[in-house]
Amino acid sequence: MDFSNLFMSTEGRIGRQNYWIGLVILIVIGIVISQLIAYLFGYTSFFARLLNFIYVIVIAYPAYALMAKRFQDRGKKGTLAGILIGLSILGALLGLFGLTGDPLAPNTFGTILGLATLAVAVWFLIELGFLKGTAGPNEYGPAPVG
Repeated sequence: MDFSNLFMSTEGRIGRQNYWIGLVILIVIGIVISQLIAYLFGYTSFFARLLNFIYVIVIAYPAYALMAKRFQDRGKKGTLAGILIGLSILGALLGLFGLTGDPLAPNTFGTILGLATLAVAVWFLIELGFLKGTAGPNEYGPAPVG
């Protein structure tokens, strides 16, 4: 498996298996980094929120590339991946300045943003993780699975 293509290119298509492998890698990295930040700096300190924001920015493109290729396998525009990425960056940015409340006890705005992000994440989980791609070639390239 070509991990640089999986996380750094938006060209072409990927199947569900490669998507799940990439997603699990990103989730594990996210859990490790968030736990390390929380252990070293706490959950609520400004420095912890700053590091979280930096992490979200750094991981945004690899996550976008992964999801874009999967959307393209479904015959849809890869730019749809920007919806979840945008919500994640917005949440991290607003959280950096405390506008969403405490990370462990969000305010009303933080709760609404969190629920919107969760709804989009569930849509992506179904769309990208469970539904088959288009059969045969499409405008984004040949089928990733024979």
